[in-house]
Amino acid sequence: MKSISIVIPTLNEAQNIEPLIERLLKTFENRDIQYEVIFIDDNSSDDTRARIEAWTVEYPISLYLKRGKKGKARSLIEGFLRAQYDTIVMMDADLQYAPETLPAMAAKIQEGADIVVANRCQPIASPRRRTIGLIFKSVFAKFLHGLDYDVLSGLKIFKKEIIERITLDPRPWTFDLEFLLKARNAGYTIESMDIEFFHRWAGKPKKRFFPSVIQILWEAIRLKFANADVVPFSPERAERDGQGFNYKAGEYIHHSRLDHQETAFKRLSLDQKLIFKIMVVIVIFGFAIDWHLTLVIILSLLTALYFVDLLFNFYLIYRSFSKAPEIKIDDEEIKQSTDWSSYTVFCPLYKEWQVLPQFVTAMSRLDYPKDKLQVLLLLEEDDEETIQHAESYNLPDYFQIVIVPHSLPKTKPKALNYGLKKARGEYSVIFDAEDIPDPLQLKKAILAFQKAGQRTICVQAKLNFYNPHQNLLTRVFTAEYSLWFDLVLTGLQSIHAPIPLGGTSNHFRTADLHMLKGWDSFNVTEDADLGIRLVKRGYRTAVIDSVTLEEANSGLRNWFNQRIRWIKGYIQTYLSHMRSPGQFNQTWSEPHLMTFQLVVGGKVISMMINPIMWIITIAYFAFRMHVGTFIESFFPTPILYIGITSLLIGNFLYMYYYMIGCVKWGHHELVKYVFLVPLYWLAMSISAYIALYKFIADPHYWYKTKHGLHLENEKAVAESKKNIEKELVDGDLIGNFTANSL
Repeated sequence: MKSISIVIPTLNEAQNIEPLIERLLKTFENRDIQYEVIFIDDNSSDDTRARIEAWTVEYPISLYLKRGKKGKARSLIEGFLRAQYDTIVMMDADLQYAPETLPAMAAKIQEGADIVVANRCQPIASPRRRTIGLIFKSVFAKFLHGLDYDVLSGLKIFKKEIIERITLDPRPWTFDLEFLLKARNAGYTIESMDIEFFHRWAGKPKKRFFPSVIQILWEAIRLKFANADVVPFSPERAERDGQGFNYKAGEYIHHSRLDHQETAFKRLSLDQKLIFKIMVVIVIFGFAIDWHLTLVIILSLLTALYFVDLLFNFYLIYRSFSKAPEIKIDDEEIKQSTDWSSYTVFCPLYKEWQVLPQFVTAMSRLDYPKDKLQVLLLLEEDDEETIQHAESYNLPDYFQIVIVPHSLPKTKPKALNYGLKKARGEYSVIFDAEDIPDPLQLKKAILAFQKAGQRTICVQAKLNFYNPHQNLLTRVFTAEYSLWFDLVLTGLQSIHAPIPLGGTSNHFRTADLHMLKGWDSFNVTEDADLGIRLVKRGYRTAVIDSVTLEEANSGLRNWFNQRIRWIKGYIQTYLSHMRSPGQFNQTWSEPHLMTFQLVVGGKVISMMINPIMWIITIAYFAFRMHVGTFIESFFPTPILYIGITSLLIGNFLYMYYYMIGCVKWGHHELVKYVFLVPLYWLAMSISAYIALYKFIADPHYWYKTKHGLHLENEKAVAESKKNIEKELVDGDLIGNFTANSL
């Protein structure tokens, strides 16, 4: 049975009440429609209320006195809140809209429409009103907002859930446009039905013509430039399809309990936009007053940033060597432990079925009780080829294929959030499809949690590559990874600083992942974001002496796409967490806010200003006779010395750090390739500028890294495996990570 709540606002409509109710009763007589009629009276001065009350005893009619501000819009909202049925009708009391049209309009709702607007095809109005109506419909409704309906029609029928989901704050006579725009923004469909429009049955119109017209037209302009609302799914929809929301008529199902304001869904908050505009105005004003002094200040700040970053990295490398901060688990500790907890492995795959056999082999070689293991292959619904190969593969019984329903955003963290709902393990870890983890890594992670203390809720294994010798790019890439995971991350851990996690091999207690509300589905470097988010809640990440081998990107274009995504994600992470910098709980002993600036924000800025500083340096030495004095004028003596120190000592130290990272990991033959690092830095800077553009133009697009390129060069792979096996055996770098794991 269909059920309808009819909401009718009234103000001095005494002469219209009886014919209106009689026609409503006759319309629904002998129809399979359950209905109620709700009158909201705006303090009428005639006997409108008395006439309505006469019908309330025998029929499903109720009368309420308006409580809020005057105006039809507020009356409607009060009536909607009192409606008990799932379909609501709003109509005027003057009988210009025939009640007999309601069943046909209700049928459109039953057929799937969310809102049905009555189009007045034969408007009975003066030429002045028809002209104003035509202007509003063609210009303010259709041209400004794309609504090709009779927006101001006083008869509409819609689903009650729309009112429950959207937030309305109309002026006295501006309900209609705001309602339709916000409903469309929330993803609801709007249809129309032509009806005959009549003269008022009795009485005079209640609104003053010109003031109401000005109010309506001004509201149309204001709504054009107003910020669109993010409209969360109803609890029933979230339970059925997953957590999500609508925005600007788009639908996003991110499967996370994170509020959209905690995510990278929007680039900047309102406060950040204001700060950015103020900074731009200050710079423009500075150039207008004294462009030379303004450039001196800017270049001095950039030079100081370089120098601080140099000192900070020197301190991290020193701490990494002096404190041995990573948690070490020896074989004896593992042998003494026999009771292992259940473990869930997340493996998101998208269009990379070629590396699936390698991943299955790597998981089968994990030294962990298979009856305690749950491996979730997270496959996207539209990736039919990978699904087909996975289903045809003879997977071990502890593997489970999970099909992630198609939705926006289409990102790895969205798939992980969906998989988190399926996780049965007490502990969880993320592995990429091309990963080859230390067979003892899961056991080491559990023992590391027991050693680390209550504040440690994430254990990060080190990452390196199994194809470092494939080409020049993989050699330099390996040097970078060796520095980052073997020196920088361990240095950060030693001072309990925020650690941007690696995209793989980070271990959690599953309950802690739920507590953190999963991953930010809109952040394309979700691992870094999660590492910062847990620090803001007062927790820590520990690094363990276990390694996962990955595939070093061997294709230049593929490397650029991957690097662009990483940097874009760092930009997202920085801006997301700077919306609430006070949550870093900064103290003198743990100045997380300061280290966050250097580890995340400073790295991005450094990559962007590198080319500028290089151009200035090259121009100074190459054209010193012509521009030397001019360039020197921008660098006061103290800043000049700081800049020279950063140029000579800083760049030497950075390259030396790369060498140390290679030697520490055992990649001795890669040390000579470190001299190519300046070219690598240039490529990173190019990527940073592209990432900034992509952050503005397409912030949530996920540049998928193509895996399996190493399979195209069997000779290089064989050589890489041979060298790695030798390093593993001679250097005893990974303990039980045997050559068979390759």
